[in-house]
Amino acid sequence: MIERLLRDGAVYAASAIVSRGLAFLLLPLYTRLLPSAEYGALELIVTVGLLVNLVAPLEIGQGMAREWSEQADARARGALASTALGFTVATHALFLAPALVAAPWIGGALLGDAHFAPAWRAGACFIVANAVVLQMLSQFRWDLRPGRYFAGSAAYALFTALLGGGGAWMAGLEGLLWGQTLAALLAIGAAAALQRDAFGLGMDAALLRTMLAFSLPLAGASALAFASFHANRLILGALASLDAVALYGVAAKVAGLSTLLIVGVQGALTPLIYAHHRDPRMPHQLARAFEAFLGLALLVCLGLGLFAVELIEWVATPAFAAAAPLLAWLAPAALLSQMYIFLPGIAIARRTGVQLGVSAVSALLALALNRLLIESHGALGAAWAQVAAALSFLMLWGAASLRAYPLALRPLVIVSSVAAYGLVLFVLRDGAGAALRAAALAGFAVFAWASGLLRLGELRQALQSARQ
Repeated sequence: MIERLLRDGAVYAASAIVSRGLAFLLLPLYTRLLPSAEYGALELIVTVGLLVNLVAPLEIGQGMAREWSEQADARARGALASTALGFTVATHALFLAPALVAAPWIGGALLGDAHFAPAWRAGACFIVANAVVLQMLSQFRWDLRPGRYFAGSAAYALFTALLGGGGAWMAGLEGLLWGQTLAALLAIGAAAALQRDAFGLGMDAALLRTMLAFSLPLAGASALAFASFHANRLILGALASLDAVALYGVAAKVAGLSTLLIVGVQGALTPLIYAHHRDPRMPHQLARAFEAFLGLALLVCLGLGLFAVELIEWVATPAFAAAAPLLAWLAPAALLSQMYIFLPGIAIARRTGVQLGVSAVSALLALALNRLLIESHGALGAAWAQVAAALSFLMLWGAASLRAYPLALRPLVIVSSVAAYGLVLFVLRDGAGAALRAAALAGFAVFAWASGLLRLGELRQALQSARQ
């Protein structure tokens, strides 16, 4: 499993590096072409889009993923894929019509000024087209065809970079969003060409009921997860300003570099777990993968936190300098919110109700902390609340998941490594020379190796096996 994970994970990671790398490289352009308030408005539109993409299709994609390996032949799987795609299109169409009609009101209520209505209309069109692209591209994952997933994702990233960047240069925020909408439409055409035989035009009512029986609780869980990890932008916009949203958004984009570690693993790991979770070797392999990933994650997050000022200076104008202190909090929060994939017990046992409960508790905590901390500390308070929400979610998820699918984790090694990470950031919190910060980063890498969190011999052996 580890060898297959590394092979497929490398392809998914490459896909993520291309798509997110291009998006990250466009950040300096966007922060220079868009005023701070417009960049804040862009963050809010994207945030609403994420909520719609999660909730409108009732997480039908996860329902399809869970049922995929249960289908006996290609015809049944084709009906499953067609039903999931058709349902995604239909539910997003129900969102688009009122979103276009109510654009002036949404511009004033969400973005603070009705003159943002044209940008909202462009954004709403992009939200719908993007949902279709993502559903079509995910099909390659369940087919275990990472090469085609890479091709489709890379094409989408390239279209988005060229047309979104060109639109921003010509017409600001509205041009950017229309450019991205056109990019999504082109990507739909490319994905359809790459998987001509995967989808039909009809929907199977029985398959739809089966998928929704699994995914409906997940839709609620996804809405709660959104409240935990993304509603802070909306609260910032309401309690602070679009400029505060822009600061948080820039810091979150830079912090998102840390998630490149997990995207490739996530793309490859979930299908392999569903296919091989009955293998008695899987719990041990998952435990080792979790610990090794944690070591790399802490190292990357520490680097982002220690060199935050330089990174923000590189990607943005001086108007965004206040985003630097947020990086030390947002980088680990971004990874903590995704590391549940190494703890699959809830999904394997189909305990979606438990997932809903875990999401509800962490969401309530996140909303309360955001309301309290944003009012007193602005964007930095939102970053603190983000870490607390991510950590509470992972701990609650882990406690429930390990009961259903136990893993042989080593708590002492994990806790000591996290404590060492916090100690380095605390000691260097007031700043230090670049040489001292680099030495501290190297010292932490040595500690992670000495503690057994990163076992280079095992990693080298797995890499050698993956090449064969």
